[in-house]
Amino acid sequence: MKEYSNAIWLDSLKNMNDWLEKNLKGALAQQSSSGKTVLTVFVVYDLPGRDCHALASNGELLANESDMERYKTEYIDVIEGHLKTYNSQPVVLIIEPDSLANMVTNIESTPACADSQTYYFDGHAYLIQKFGVLKHVAMYLDIGHAFWLGWDDNREKASKVYSEVIASGAPGEVRGFADNVANYTPWEDPSLSRGPETEWNPCPDEKRYLEAMHQDFTAAGIKSVYFVSDTSRNGKKTDRKHPGEWCNQTGVGIGARPEASPISGMEYLDAFYWVKPLGESDGTSDESAERYDGYCGHETAMKPAPEAGQWFQAHFEEGIKNANPPL
Repeated sequence: MKEYSNAIWLDSLKNMNDWLEKNLKGALAQQSSSGKTVLTVFVVYDLPGRDCHALASNGELLANESDMERYKTEYIDVIEGHLKTYNSQPVVLIIEPDSLANMVTNIESTPACADSQTYYFDGHAYLIQKFGVLKHVAMYLDIGHAFWLGWDDNREKASKVYSEVIASGAPGEVRGFADNVANYTPWEDPSLSRGPETEWNPCPDEKRYLEAMHQDFTAAGIKSVYFVSDTSRNGKKTDRKHPGEWCNQTGVGIGARPEASPISGMEYLDAFYWVKPLGESDGTSDESAERYDGYCGHETAMKPAPEAGQWFQAHFEEGIKNANPPL
């Protein structure tokens, strides 16, 4: 495990201030001493009204104008300042997991997502304008996973949403998209096809999902369509009864090791990477907790589980045991 890095989550104002410059400075020192380029990967994750369709990982900023201003000035602007200072080393930013996927599927069904809509779109426009002009920074917008946006109608909606969001951030540019972040969907699952078992999803694994999304996004006029796929927890089919199960799944296994250009014939797949650190909880199983989400109490969610982001040793050990390929 120690041979591979994973993404650093800037999931609060405090964590951003504690971890961003510290890791950029460390990477620069390593790059200078080794003479080799050192890439650092961060997850930007603090939108107002964050995680609007779930409860376990709601953020500190609320969906209102004052917190939107804080997001811009105390979060995005501060990140921008550090990125400009450390401009001799490459940086990847995974942008706001689950946010735009919620805008594709949950605005009409979830009031909290409707309330967050303005802030999600404005926040993305702002950060793309800020980060997208920095030549040493590559951004990947989160696109959920195969069993969220994989259906034909969802991919059609997603093509419109993402093309409009990218255009709103001009002159900033986006490198591409990140899939399966903090999820468990296998890279390939030849046992599944479009049928009743998959609710007629034509993209029942991440490989087929990215093949379809590449085609759809390119057809929608998006100029740069490359992908980073999170393989930190998808090496083995978990025990989940439905692919929508997302919380601390039993049977978890580490997936493919981080690698650039890992699949021959998929030149648009930039990398497999461990975005979600194995061992960090998806959410608490304590039904009395303020941030308890019912999915974390489901049959295939490991229990007892701590709050989202806290260390979950039993889940970590399960992932090690089931690693595929083995560690």
